[in-house]
Amino acid sequence: MSTNNGTIRWGISATGGIAHAFARDIEWARGASLAGVTSRDPAKAMAFAKEHPGIETFDTLEAMAASDHVDAIYVASPHSVHLDQALIALKAGKPVLVEKPLPSSSRAAKKLSEASFNARTFAMEGMWTRYLPAVQAARKVIKAGQIGAVRAIRSELAWRRPYDPENRFFDPTKGGGALLDLGVYPVSLACFFLGEPDSIEGKWTEAPTGVDVAAEITLGFGKATAELSCGFDRNGDNRFVIEGDKGTLVLGMPFIGARILGRYGSATMADIAFPGGERFGSRFRRKIGAKLPLPGAKRKVFPVPGTGLSCEIEAASAAIREGRMEEPDNTMSDSLIVLEIVETILAQEPTESWKP
Repeated sequence: MSTNNGTIRWGISATGGIAHAFARDIEWARGASLAGVTSRDPAKAMAFAKEHPGIETFDTLEAMAASDHVDAIYVASPHSVHLDQALIALKAGKPVLVEKPLPSSSRAAKKLSEASFNARTFAMEGMWTRYLPAVQAARKVIKAGQIGAVRAIRSELAWRRPYDPENRFFDPTKGGGALLDLGVYPVSLACFFLGEPDSIEGKWTEAPTGVDVAAEITLGFGKATAELSCGFDRNGDNRFVIEGDKGTLVLGMPFIGARILGRYGSATMADIAFPGGERFGSRFRRKIGAKLPLPGAKRKVFPVPGTGLSCEIEAASAAIREGRMEEPDNTMSDSLIVLEIVETILAQEPTESWKP
């Protein structure tokens, strides 16, 4: 698919924070432009269009999917309606980029994947972190064997959220829970670097609404182990550390929007020079670690404009333009693996209850 000038014209479904970030960041994405928006609340769609001039508003997603002025649709709605909205786009023959998590269950993800296959139409989860230059560079270093065989991955992604049973973070009817909101990021990156795990273990803590407020995951990849955690109950380390037998890589801070890739001779040196967290001591050590000529240490900055979604938008737009059904670095199978890992953890009884 291509438009007259080769630019993929995107329509956005929903008008929340991530939709605004997408609309801003698309300005830096080559081969992509913003063409339309729709919302369940027409007033919100009109307000969104005023903030991002030059785009068309649509009363319904069906109308936007049928428009000749829109080439592809970005589903930025709450988790609970991802599947329904993606199916509307695919039925109309419009490629779709669905904000993570794809749908909120592996069963729904399989249905979406089948719909994409039957329609011969592109579909992808918005796991934008995979496309950041720092993350892509880390994978090249690993594949080239520059840190030797990977032995361990360590990552925590946690931000304290005030408890509100009606908020999407804690409401089970809205796809709430720390694993679906935060945990999918470290799990997805671990699989991005090492492939599909051969063992899955974990535990989770239950919020009063029944969703997971925190979780710990252990994934086995042959001789490598990934120790991952996430939560709404604390502010975390928010780094992604990859330990090889010849060196250690650090992505952060936070790693989901990584602009920096640090490379160190050992995990100990990495923890000293590039610690996680936002406490004064951690920020001070990162600042000093960036300036001191530490033996064997390399630290490279990968600037990305805006939020960083432009990298994902470019990749999806290029795949659509080339007539692909998937983007090779982020396939439907990749997304399904992550959801199945989440479900494996949540299938167990919670190990404890959280009191806000």
